[in-house]
Amino acid sequence: MSSKEKPTLGGTRIKTRKRNIAAPLDTASFSDAIVQIYIDNGGDLELVAKSIESSDLNFSRYGDTFFEVVFVGGRTQPGTIKPEEEGDRHPYSVLDCAAQREAILPSVLYIQKTLRRRPFLIKNLENVMRKFLQSLEFFEENERKKLAIFTALAFSQKLSGLPPETVFQPLLKDNLVAKGIVLSFITEFFKEYLKENSLDDLIGLLKKGKMEDNLLDFFPSAKRSSEALSEHFTRFD
Repeated sequence: MSSKEKPTLGGTRIKTRKRNIAAPLDTASFSDAIVQIYIDNGGDLELVAKSIESSDLNFSRYGDTFFEVVFVGGRTQPGTIKPEEEGDRHPYSVLDCAAQREAILPSVLYIQKTLRRRPFLIKNLENVMRKFLQSLEFFEENERKKLAIFTALAFSQKLSGLPPETVFQPLLKDNLVAKGIVLSFITEFFKEYLKENSLDDLIGLLKKGKMEDNLLDFFPSAKRSSEALSEHFTRFD
């Protein structure tokens, strides 16, 4: 037996799945792999979704990182919204879009498709949205508008399992409210949401988020009155 040659793979062509993407073993490699998928497909989200679906990437371990790449184009530094300086980035993120429904909706639909195939990622989406909403003061005004439009479209499209309290509760940080940042965000959110939904739909959404009787909490303390509430929201176009 010992004199027999062991079988080898010499001369054998090993077939691999087209565009097979090996699963990286760390956050940086995972992020760079997702970024490369975006770049390879020129930001075409249909093609990006197909490439991601056929990959072996470990979404259960790096789900938060995935959504950071979706929203800002690359991974962020731990505990912040600042981009990781050494990481790869792509120019097709939500925050790279124009602050318009038509530009942001494809990202919402892309995430919706991803969640249908990997429903466990909803928790990661919640984590990243919560982090961004609690850090609104560190975004530019136009970026905050994009996040508000995205959030409104997410609820309009009934994004799989996203609970309203994930959005409304993180906004109630005293410093964000005092600076008027929350009121500006929620105003843009209401405007966008009401383009496709009724006032009753909005009230129902606020109830689910436990905010229907607490709208004044979005206002700076100096403007916290029923008169200010009525005056502000009657200025909608």
